[in-house]
Amino acid sequence: MTEDFWFWLLLLGVAVVGGGRLAFRWLHIARVIEDTPTSRVRSAAQGYVELSGRGRPLGEAPTPAPLTGRPCIWWHFRIQKRTESRVNGRKRVSWKTIQAGRSEQPFLLDDETGQCIVKPAGAEVLTGESTTWYGGAPWPSGIQAGSGRRHGGHYRYFEERIYEHEIVYVLGQFHSHSSAGQDDSGEQVRRLLEQWKKDQQGLVDRFDRDRDGQVSVKEWELARAEAVQEIQQRRLERPAQPMLHSLGPPPDGRLFLIAAFPGSDIARRYRRKAMLAFAGFVLATYALGWTLQAVFG
Repeated sequence: MTEDFWFWLLLLGVAVVGGGRLAFRWLHIARVIEDTPTSRVRSAAQGYVELSGRGRPLGEAPTPAPLTGRPCIWWHFRIQKRTESRVNGRKRVSWKTIQAGRSEQPFLLDDETGQCIVKPAGAEVLTGESTTWYGGAPWPSGIQAGSGRRHGGHYRYFEERIYEHEIVYVLGQFHSHSSAGQDDSGEQVRRLLEQWKKDQQGLVDRFDRDRDGQVSVKEWELARAEAVQEIQQRRLERPAQPMLHSLGPPPDGRLFLIAAFPGSDIARRYRRKAMLAFAGFVLATYALGWTLQAVFG
């Protein structure tokens, strides 16, 4: 058997396995999106949720994207170098990635009931805008990405972005906590007791119950109990603190998705991709069967 046979056999086998797995995965993602109801930030339950709202920068201004400099709340870029080789006397052109990066800077999602900090590290991200252009240097000079048409050059630049005020859909692990932080009660009691100990005479006057001029071990335990009560009372009198909401990757490995589209559009996109992958799976399976039948009869 020729080397070409084994090459095509391997290629078709990979297409069958890959097409089947992609079809199953993308269909699963579409069903997860369709089956998960959209929550509101103010009333969202703790755990795995779906949110949708306007994207906003976490700081005062959006972050400039690295290649184009356009202000945005999330970006991803890739720089590739053109390489040429000859296979069986034919010239083959390929592109090798030499630099790549993506934003891990958190941003805000605002759905008018509240704001949620989105931590994009590790998310699958779908954007509404991407730009591809060409040049002659390993790093583009200036903003040259207006048309996206090829202008020649040995380098290809790709960048995608999510802009401020775009509708952003997120699916991930939701968590809320007080903006005042979770103070350790034991640490607060210890600091209060240290403060009382600095005034030894006041400590004796307050807790020396048998009037022997010193605070005994039993009397010190009473002082500790009173410090605990005072810390608890301070917490009750403290004004209610606003809640901070954040969303990040689920700890159990479930889908973590960020997209600059409404959820219904995302589900349709994944269903279309699943159909195409399934069609590729069927064609590759047929071609593999035909090839084996032709060779082995």
